[in-house]
Amino acid sequence: MLRNIKINSLLFLLLAVFACSDDDVQPLFEQDSDTRVNLLLESYRETLLNSEFGWKTVYQPGTNFGGNNIYLNFNEDNTVDIVSDVLGGQNDLETTFRVGISQFPELVFENYTTFHALFEAQNFSLGAEFEFIFEEVNEDRIKFRSKTDISNPTEIIFEKATAEDRDNVESLRAFYTQLEDENNTFRFIRNLVVLNEANEILYNRTFTYFDDLERTAGVTSFNAETGEISTEILPINVTTDGFNFLEPLILGDLSISSFIYDQDLGTYTSTDSGVTTIIGYDLATVATEIIPELASADVNSFGLDFSTYSYFDESFGSSFLSQTSENFINLAKVSDLFRIDMVLDDPNFSNQSYFIFNMNDGSFNFATFTREIIANERVVFTFSEFFGDSDGLINIFALLFSTDGFYITQTDESTFASNPSYKFTSVIAPNLNFSVYGL
Repeated sequence: MLRNIKINSLLFLLLAVFACSDDDVQPLFEQDSDTRVNLLLESYRETLLNSEFGWKTVYQPGTNFGGNNIYLNFNEDNTVDIVSDVLGGQNDLETTFRVGISQFPELVFENYTTFHALFEAQNFSLGAEFEFIFEEVNEDRIKFRSKTDISNPTEIIFEKATAEDRDNVESLRAFYTQLEDENNTFRFIRNLVVLNEANEILYNRTFTYFDDLERTAGVTSFNAETGEISTEILPINVTTDGFNFLEPLILGDLSISSFIYDQDLGTYTSTDSGVTTIIGYDLATVATEIIPELASADVNSFGLDFSTYSYFDESFGSSFLSQTSENFINLAKVSDLFRIDMVLDDPNFSNQSYFIFNMNDGSFNFATFTREIIANERVVFTFSEFFGDSDGLINIFALLFSTDGFYITQTDESTFASNPSYKFTSVIAPNLNFSVYGL
């Protein structure tokens, strides 16, 4: 009986099919696959074009790097106007764009612009891209992933811009200078302090903003008992109010991310986790007394074995001495110099001692000094006279001519037998140390 029901049902279906006219039979798909893909791509393109005030994004090429604020306005003629806070907007060139497909629907910036500059930066080390794969598309938000990062693709989110966003992004360009150096004053210790309700210091760190391309900041701790120095590097993103750590600073059970800039005080303040965190110059001392673990008898022979000691920055490749702290590297970059020569008792210059500051523009500046060696402890440089252009060098002057001086220890960094290496560590700010060759 069941077999007969199945046969009769099949016959009924066949009769129903043959009873239909040709007009009653609808194709399974309205369009072929190429047509459907083209319609999808056109809808993505229209979404880009239809945002009245364009789009904005905070582009973080990788988790180790900070965010870049970028505004984009897509035009019907397939051009796109870009405004960014990257390197002062110097690569914000008009480019053409293409919404196409390779393996997946993609957005491609076809001509050289900010995305290409980030792609090439620092020997292609940032992991930036100028081709992005569409993942989620809405009228006010588009999510992309990087095209070439196979194992761990980065994301970039376009958000619908407002009428003010173009100008806001452009205004951010000026904020990096104040974050990098606040202002050019005779100070070099920039603290990050966490205060409780009684304004007592819970944590005392130093803060350094590193690089306008990497957009990272260093928060350095110093253990006065052991002399140990440790720096945590965090990605940041500048905002119209201040800046954010894109990965929060964790201190005990505190999580600290967002800072607001105070123009009058020149400080950044956070109230995250119910505490007050302030970044500013000379808020607290880093070291208050001599640290025996950092002192060395090597200071006693300073100036006896060599008449010149030279610091070279990272541009010298293998000649760079790696025990130099990130904090000092950044201070030298801010000062726009790549080499410092310390010449002692020069017979061709009335037996005077002096620093030569080799600047990135090819110029040289000189500062004469006298020195005092405190046996088994430190050396103190006392400023005498300056020759040249002091613009940009004020902070590094403050460090070199600090009345507390430097510890000196011989290190094993140098690979040249006839040119040993020595590390100079600031007594008052041990997070600022640099290594030199004896020449």
